[in-house]
Amino acid sequence: MQNMTLDLFLSDEVQGLLDDFAALLDVRVTFFSLSGECLRRGKEMRNCDYCHIIQNELANRDQCLAMDCSKRNEVLQSGKDISYRCHAGLYECLAVVRLKDRPAGFVMMGQFRLEGDQMPDFPGLDAARKRKLTNAYNALPCFSKEKLQAITGVLRTLIDYITVRELAVLRGDFLRQEINKYIERHVTEDIRLPDMARKLGRSVSSISQFLRKNHHTSFKNLHLEARLKLAEQYWQNNPDATVAETAFAAGFRDQFYFSRVFSRMRGMPPGKYHARLKEAINKKPHDPAE
Repeated sequence: MQNMTLDLFLSDEVQGLLDDFAALLDVRVTFFSLSGECLRRGKEMRNCDYCHIIQNELANRDQCLAMDCSKRNEVLQSGKDISYRCHAGLYECLAVVRLKDRPAGFVMMGQFRLEGDQMPDFPGLDAARKRKLTNAYNALPCFSKEKLQAITGVLRTLIDYITVRELAVLRGDFLRQEINKYIERHVTEDIRLPDMARKLGRSVSSISQFLRKNHHTSFKNLHLEARLKLAEQYWQNNPDATVAETAFAAGFRDQFYFSRVFSRMRGMPPGKYHARLKEAINKKPHDPAE
């Protein structure tokens, strides 16, 4: 289960949110996994021209990556969103994404200037390169401190919305959700694991291992469990239905097989369950208004 904590899955809807947010501010918004892997980037934007020069022409890429790693550790330890100025003189915002009260990744917003900032001095630059670097720096978005505070508040709201709406989930949880959805849609049909695996773009072995390792179950048991729940719900709504009728409604073509499965997984024959259900329903007080 530990690997699932490190593997964040983002819904396609997240991309639209990132695109809109990034476009409004002309900044880059990026999702990272806990290990620092880039998962999604608003507008699929590359680094700004200024950073491209710093990292590639001035050979400062390693310094940039080291600071990114250091700041991710900082926000992970503190649990608080931060804004900071990098060694190249640009500001970035960094926030941790939590799922199920566990850190699952990060969101970074950058790069921009604050009003009144000056570009750091880079000794040894010739006039042409310094002019190129200065022009790239001045072309970056520039915010006041007050606006930065508002932006970081909106960024946190965006992250909270994404997690509350379950647009970001642990990848293992996402696979389980997809399995559950498939079984729910086809619960009364004679579905097979290879059919579902092909539909989900997975191998049969990977799904079997996932269910066995993380949920101690199998595709067959999940399908049977879904059918039994459907049978129980059918009896709740139709208390006078026979065992055969209920078995058929739940997708079982053989009522005797239904009885064997029900007895094994519920600890009692379906007839006994049905009798207890009807008794409980009959004992409920009736509403005089009915």
